[in-house]
Amino acid sequence: MSKQKKGGFTELLFKTIMPKVYGIGAAVVIIGALFKIQHLPGAGVMLGIGLTTEAIIFFLSAFEPPHKEPDWTKVYPELADDYTGPVNKPAVRSAGAGAGDSISQKLDHMLESAKIGPELIESLGKGMKSLAENVKQMSNLSSAAVATDEYAKNVSKASQALIEMNKSYAKTASAMSEMANASTDAKEYHTQVQNITKNLGALNSVYEMELQDANSHLKAMNKFYGNVASVMESMEKAGKGSEKFAAEMQKLTTNLTSLNTIYGSMLTAMRGGGGGQAQPSQA
Repeated sequence: MSKQKKGGFTELLFKTIMPKVYGIGAAVVIIGALFKIQHLPGAGVMLGIGLTTEAIIFFLSAFEPPHKEPDWTKVYPELADDYTGPVNKPAVRSAGAGAGDSISQKLDHMLESAKIGPELIESLGKGMKSLAENVKQMSNLSSAAVATDEYAKNVSKASQALIEMNKSYAKTASAMSEMANASTDAKEYHTQVQNITKNLGALNSVYEMELQDANSHLKAMNKFYGNVASVMESMEKAGKGSEKFAAEMQKLTTNLTSLNTIYGSMLTAMRGGGGGQAQPSQA
């Protein structure tokens, strides 16, 4: 009774209340994660409440006293790690023994009937330890909830990318259909381009011939203009000669007039001596 009074509240808190708090806190975290994954209204608040509750629970669990395992080696020495003796079956005690002996006898008989040996009991102890470690590792649930939230966001982005890719694929299919429909027009366009190329070739030949004729005509025009320049130069020289000829003719006419006058005077003089007047000759 003294042990119960000494650790009564601690035993009540960590053996009766805290296991229930662990379960309630885990349930709140799971509900918050569910709200966040499904994008329900208030998901952020629910997840925050759940993680805060879990943090408080794990904070309190740090002060939990270590669990004391009963020393089974006192009852079953075969469970000791350093035991090397023979494995003896529990002795069957007489019914006349005390109450404690009767209970131990019944427990041994029950374990023997259920075929529960030292190996099974050792495995049960390891399983209990593993369970305790798993309970302490429940703090990783918050990290899993955060990772699940990021996974949901990535899935949403991937869904949007798939929608955009579907639209792009539809546009590409439409463009391919239009290209297939335009194949006939493309053939006709190719034929017309070939005809235009031929016509341009013929036009280029004609244009080249016209350039050659124009070049010959230009050479002839240059030669003609050179001849005209020579004629103009000759005419200019001839004009200068005509002026000199006119001046010489005028001098000759003057000299002839003077000579005619002199000749007339001589005839007059000669005729005067002969008794008559002679008429002067007209030059």
